[in-house]
Amino acid sequence: MLQIALLLLLLLTLIYIIKLKRDLRLARRKQPDLQNFYSLHDDISGFPNKYAFQRQLEPILKMAPEQQFALILLKVENFDQINQLLGHSNSNLILAQIAQRINDRLAAESKILTFEYRQLQPVRVCHLGSVDFAIWLDVGSQPARAEFLAKQLQQTVPQPMLVHGCAIDYRLSVGISFYPEHSIQLNELLERAYLALQHYQWQRGASSVFSAEMINYTTEKLALMAELRQAIDTDQLVLFVQPQMHMQSRQVLAAEVLVRWRHPQKGLLAPEAFLALAEEMGVIYPLTQWVLEHAIQTIASLSAQQLTSRIAVNISSKDLLHDELIDELELLFAKYQVKPQQLMLEVSEKTLLAEPVRTMGMMQRLHQLGIELVLDDFGTGFSSLAYLRQLPIQYVKVDCSFISDLHKTEAHLAITGAIIDMARNLGLGVIAEGVEGAEVEDRLLRMGCHRAQGYWYSQPFDLSGFPAWLRQWQHRHPLG
Repeated sequence: MLQIALLLLLLLTLIYIIKLKRDLRLARRKQPDLQNFYSLHDDISGFPNKYAFQRQLEPILKMAPEQQFALILLKVENFDQINQLLGHSNSNLILAQIAQRINDRLAAESKILTFEYRQLQPVRVCHLGSVDFAIWLDVGSQPARAEFLAKQLQQTVPQPMLVHGCAIDYRLSVGISFYPEHSIQLNELLERAYLALQHYQWQRGASSVFSAEMINYTTEKLALMAELRQAIDTDQLVLFVQPQMHMQSRQVLAAEVLVRWRHPQKGLLAPEAFLALAEEMGVIYPLTQWVLEHAIQTIASLSAQQLTSRIAVNISSKDLLHDELIDELELLFAKYQVKPQQLMLEVSEKTLLAEPVRTMGMMQRLHQLGIELVLDDFGTGFSSLAYLRQLPIQYVKVDCSFISDLHKTEAHLAITGAIIDMARNLGLGVIAEGVEGAEVEDRLLRMGCHRAQGYWYSQPFDLSGFPAWLRQWQHRHPLG
């Protein structure tokens, strides 16, 4: 009986060894295929990578060197915020889902390079790494098809994703380069598509197609913006201030801060030299953060000296697209023990039109926080009255282009009067900007405008001198 048991055990052992050897042989045979798969696919999404892209393109371009193709580059915007919110593992899952969504939208596009098939479904998107994806489109004699397809993807792919009860929003930026017009090398085509994508991010609504002008344009602007980022960190920026007056009582109601840049080589730069560029190239938000902190710190400093004045800060519509703006303001108010009502934020009428729904939502939140909101450059934009009624603003600032020539012609007088009447009919306070003389002030008062700023009261001066100036002004113009 024991001998039978030993023989049975030996037989089972032999069978196990034979099976193990067979499995090892099969594993060795499969290993090269597995290694080959990982070398050609992205680790996070599982979609073909840049190496697979290059390998697939070579025979196509050899067969059709004269054919017209478009390289469409897609980038997921603000993915760092998703990473910080959800962590790497969850954000990687989201990235894989975005890749799948892009690929699903391309299922019916037969003119796109197909890398492989999975369960009879074509794989047509390349994951270049990070948050960048690429598509290779045969445009034939219709290059406009590339922009059309890119816009379709931008509109249909970014649908909110629910993760742990949170709705995650994202957007896609796009850049396009053409073969062979822009290059015949994939790396150069990618570089040019990246330049087009950056240009698209800086100028919303601009073409997403590469053009030769972008090379120099980008290099110069990138250099200046790199210097501006450094200027923010190294205190090269300085704030000037211009008071806002009650024209009858001569009381200082607020003071608008205006940023200047003490450039090491170029000297003192006015806002016109860099603010529009900072907004265009995505540097405006860190600049606004710097200005807001110094403005709120100034309010606290004035209170400590028994001086009172609201401080007004100009912000960009792009600042209003940052959801963290509210949190940062609340932290600053708590840090410096300042009430939100002591801060005024001025937003240009023209800038609100780019993304009215998102900017309106942020302005509502700022209003609920208690911050006074001012619509700057009133009368120069194209807002409808219905839209203006919805804005949670307390004041409009009449643009200086109307005010400075107020006393010269009846036309300027009539236009300015109409703007002031319209604002008052909407229940809004009016601030006249650019008052430079007694005659203009007198006419504004007769039209029912009581608040103004301009050279007639004070030129802009260094913010550090504001407490002393305010104390002297109040001494010369006491209440009552």
